[in-house]
Amino acid sequence: MTSIKLIGFDLDDCLFDSTGLSEAARIKGIDAMINLGLNIDRDMAITLIHEIVNEYGSNSSQHYNYFIRRLNELKILPISLNKQFMYIAAAVMAYHKEKIDSIALYNDVEPCLKKLKKIGIKSVIISDGIPIKQYEKILRLKINKLVDAIVISDEIGIRKPNPKLFSYYLKKFGVIGVETIYVGDNIYKDIFPANQNNIHSVFIHRGGKYDIKNIEPNISADLKPDYEIKNLNEIFPIIEKINSNISNKKC
Repeated sequence: MTSIKLIGFDLDDCLFDSTGLSEAARIKGIDAMINLGLNIDRDMAITLIHEIVNEYGSNSSQHYNYFIRRLNELKILPISLNKQFMYIAAAVMAYHKEKIDSIALYNDVEPCLKKLKKIGIKSVIISDGIPIKQYEKILRLKINKLVDAIVISDEIGIRKPNPKLFSYYLKKFGVIGVETIYVGDNIYKDIFPANQNNIHSVFIHRGGKYDIKNIEPNISADLKPDYEIKNLNEIFPIIEKINSNISNKKC
């Protein structure tokens, strides 16, 4: 039997390009407002929406409301009340259409998950977020049948980086940390709780909003990943290395 029995994965910016998709969708919203008649320079509008996202966070549902409000209140571009709502509606429609039409797994995800099944290693998605939103992504990506379990933090009331979320899924699968690998793109929310549970931690570089291109060699031990990869195919040599080390110790 192999020593690695379970591999956990983050969802956003690990299994699909969440950052890139959100950025493209926001710009589609800007274009929809301009196409409807909003008289603003496109580059200026994109700069402004980026400013708002940075201020209010990427998860806010009010980006376009703040965008229109800011144009109006700062007298950058006075807009009548009924047109304000029309522009926001057009932007929201375009935003969601892009998110639905363009969501897709990274190319390495499906082959990786299928290979894990073939070699008898279970897989689980462990993601923060509102369950309905996260399950919508999972169903649109058609990934629900490719993994053995899904754990959404808000379902159990524990969010990353609380290590208890990871100990929860270890108990759920009846495994211990050293029998498990976790792959994520966030040093604080993925690597830290994995390390706290003695899980083999893997930082994947996808270029998302939490990516750290060069992880400092002197970073504190609780934040330092055991491995760094750019493609999920690199998981399999890691599995072999861990299993080989265990076998050698037994010998």
